[in-house]
Amino acid sequence: MRKLLLIINIFTVLSPLLAQENKDAQWKIFQSATGKTTELPGLLKATEEVNIIVFGEEHNDSLAHVIQEQLYREMLDKYQNVTLSLEMFERDVQLIMDEYLAGLITEAKLKEEGRAWTNYADYASLVKLAKGKGQNAVAANVPGRYANMVSRLGLGTLNKLDRKAKGYFSTFDLPKDNDPYLKKFTEVMGNHGQHIGPEFFHAQMLRDATMAESILRAWRKKRNTKILHLTGKFHSDEGLGTVRELKKRKKNLKVLTISCFPAEDFQDPNWITYKNRADFIILTNTGGNKGD
Repeated sequence: MRKLLLIINIFTVLSPLLAQENKDAQWKIFQSATGKTTELPGLLKATEEVNIIVFGEEHNDSLAHVIQEQLYREMLDKYQNVTLSLEMFERDVQLIMDEYLAGLITEAKLKEEGRAWTNYADYASLVKLAKGKGQNAVAANVPGRYANMVSRLGLGTLNKLDRKAKGYFSTFDLPKDNDPYLKKFTEVMGNHGQHIGPEFFHAQMLRDATMAESILRAWRKKRNTKILHLTGKFHSDEGLGTVRELKKRKKNLKVLTISCFPAEDFQDPNWITYKNRADFIILTNTGGNKGD
């Protein structure tokens, strides 16, 4: 009887603490294939069987960047060779990125001449980690001037660029009218979608195709490396965008996708509504701004 009372008392004391711990959790991870929640070690385990990990984020989600750094560190400890690929840097600054990684230029010059995003501080720790560990980092995205050009003047203008410029972007197949990515893009654009032509979507596809080609080039150059690609989740959710372009180019390429974002139902998630977005869903407990 005393043992039973002791167990009851312990449970009574611990229950509020456990509930508070769950309430204060910073993120929750769900594996779509198993339908179960997991922790970072479970996510790390899943990277063993793949070549490329595409981490889709909302750019202003500060907790996503914390998770990315933790995952990158764990992957480096596990594999020693992990290439960091970034939507946040554009192909024509790859030389500048390489010079920084080699210790030849300062971080200030990387930010200035590499046209770093205004929230570079969110990714700085990962880039510094790549530098400190002697890892490659890929400036994966198309130069913004070319995406802007296509959105204004159409795809045909790419043919007018100098031959040297053609190494900074990738071509792609035009979508059909029932293309799911086009439908998704149009829905997100909302009322604006009724007043814009296909050029805006073509600019989006130009980004996806270029990032996919950049990732694939890095993998072919060093096939014993794992590649961790960071991008806005619109480029990767539902296996569309960059992920689809990757698989078009290399059908048997093993890609693991992650979709990370703040959710209003964080305390009691309806995982079923999220599971089709990616192989792993990470909900963050933040009221921060969204943007992907």
